[in-house]
Amino acid sequence: MDRKSRTSRSASLEETNEELSLWKSICTSLAKLETIQKETESVLNNINKIHLSVNLDEGITSAISERLKDYYQNGITLSSTEAKTISDIIEKVSVLIALREASESSNEQKRKKRKTEADDLKNISSSSSPGLIKKKSDVILPGTTVAARQPNKKDKNEEWILAVVISFLSEKNKYHVEDVEQDEYGQKQRYWIPARSVITVPDSYEIRQLPEIKIGQDVLALYPGTTCFYKATVILPPKQNKENNSGSYKVQFEDDNNEVKYVLPEHVLEMPKQK
Repeated sequence: MDRKSRTSRSASLEETNEELSLWKSICTSLAKLETIQKETESVLNNINKIHLSVNLDEGITSAISERLKDYYQNGITLSSTEAKTISDIIEKVSVLIALREASESSNEQKRKKRKTEADDLKNISSSSSPGLIKKKSDVILPGTTVAARQPNKKDKNEEWILAVVISFLSEKNKYHVEDVEQDEYGQKQRYWIPARSVITVPDSYEIRQLPEIKIGQDVLALYPGTTCFYKATVILPPKQNKENNSGSYKVQFEDDNNEVKYVLPEHVLEMPKQK
């Protein structure tokens, strides 16, 4: 197993996530704003101390005059920087809100699309022969999250990626899937994958209906912090896992280090049968 590929995919996922990057930038700007405001408060306190310590009617020395001048100039600079920082934060927050609204709108459209297609399949099933019903029910709907084996991989340690189904081509029995992770150019790669190389990732409701995978069974597990599935062996299923990460599978990944990790139930899949 190529550990380097895990690290690079994890780093890329974080770096190319526009919303996450924007949020980090906002947090940095807020910390900067807090520092500016503390410096401004210090300058104002120094100015007030000077005014309280001298009798303006008697005049002030040139040394005190220069100190006041420096404080006032520093205060003006800090005030200008504070205004620019606040404006920058407001602009970034506005962009982040727009991105979130667009994302939520997209997700809502996907949910509606999946519901419509599911209803269509039900209608087809109710008016079709038994053989056709089974075939239709086996089709994974667009918008479904899946594990997909990347094409053109001939080594034994195949890399499965987290992806989303776009469409199904029945004539070739292939799925068109989109990698959930962006590449170095900010694009999400799409692949045509044979049906045998696509496994549905169950949602939180579906996982509760499935029996736990037994100890010692080989599985495909999503390596923590990445979007890649790798072969692993179940050490403890969730119900028997009484350790810190209860509710997760304890698995041992098949690599040189035999690393033991905790993985959420929906990200632990039964190994596909060899065909």
